[in-house]
Amino acid sequence: MPGAPDAVGRVTMERNWIATPFLLLALGALLYLLFVLLAPYAAPVTWAAILAVVFNPVHRLLVRSMPRYPTLAAATTTLLVLALAVIPSLVLSGVVANEGAKGYRSLAAFVRDSPLESLDQWSTHPVVEPLWNWAKTRMAEGDVQPTSLALSGLRWVSDFVAERAATVARNVFAFFISMGIMTFTLFFALRDGPSMLRYLEESIPMDPADRSRIIERLRVTILAVVQGMTATAVVQGVLVTIGCWLAGVPYASVLGVAAGLLAFLPVGGAAIVWVPTVIGLVIAGSYGAAAFLALWGAALVSSVDNLLRPLMIGSQAELSTPMLFFGILGGLQAFGFIGLFVGPVILAACACLVTIYRERVLAIPPPAAAG
Repeated sequence: MPGAPDAVGRVTMERNWIATPFLLLALGALLYLLFVLLAPYAAPVTWAAILAVVFNPVHRLLVRSMPRYPTLAAATTTLLVLALAVIPSLVLSGVVANEGAKGYRSLAAFVRDSPLESLDQWSTHPVVEPLWNWAKTRMAEGDVQPTSLALSGLRWVSDFVAERAATVARNVFAFFISMGIMTFTLFFALRDGPSMLRYLEESIPMDPADRSRIIERLRVTILAVVQGMTATAVVQGVLVTIGCWLAGVPYASVLGVAAGLLAFLPVGGAAIVWVPTVIGLVIAGSYGAAAFLALWGAALVSSVDNLLRPLMIGSQAELSTPMLFFGILGGLQAFGFIGLFVGPVILAACACLVTIYRERVLAIPPPAAAG
């Protein structure tokens, strides 16, 4: 029949015109439901993905040494990650918690038993007295002294810790649940990661070269952020420990670990530890030790943060210092601690997509390499 093929073609086109939007809507709805299902486990799954990227070179070496046993290679790498990264962190956390508890008891006894005349005398200093009087006028009682305020602060900390005991117990249980999920996910990410990544990459409706470009940019950014931030935190923690030890500050190792953990923060960082320590030394009358630690912190600890982090992260991830700063700060605000790593990765992916858009859509050539 003349015209029959054209009629069949029109019907097929109309059917595709209806089927394609329906497929996209159904896929979007199911992806949203999948996000809702996985959102409670986003943090351990993301940690597993980050660890899989960081330890992928080690896993590849194991796969080459036992090509017929990919499952055994993935299990071995997972155990290595637990042995090298997770278990030492748990042991260190226990030691720090124990030392921190001892330090808290010592500080409480010091504040309780010592008259702390120097602290009260500081409130009459010509520079401090106007500020202290201004603060006292805004307190319920006008006769508050620095010593009693310090005791009240310690009592508040003690009450806060006691009230949160049950919450801490629940958090410990949730922590081990998250650890199990992370370990489970890490094993399959190592074993099946390349095939899953290839499947995901093939599903992106982009030019293959652009897809590979984005995936590689994300990989490099994750490695740069993890390596740069970890190296910066370790170096700053060690420097704070050495500085406190040389200044004769007790519990120098605890302060160093705290400084290393806080060094991940984009604002304050290790200074949150060594600056109050300097103030404490001044209050205790150890002016020489305070001056030494202040100089040590400003000259060495802070310089590491200003030089090492941008050098290791910004140069490899191709992110400017302002972008890196806001990526880390915004990631921390939006996603919590893991956002320190996720934020720069999101920015790097966005920058890569903008570059591809400029080249493919606007036909703007990439900038010529310097030199």
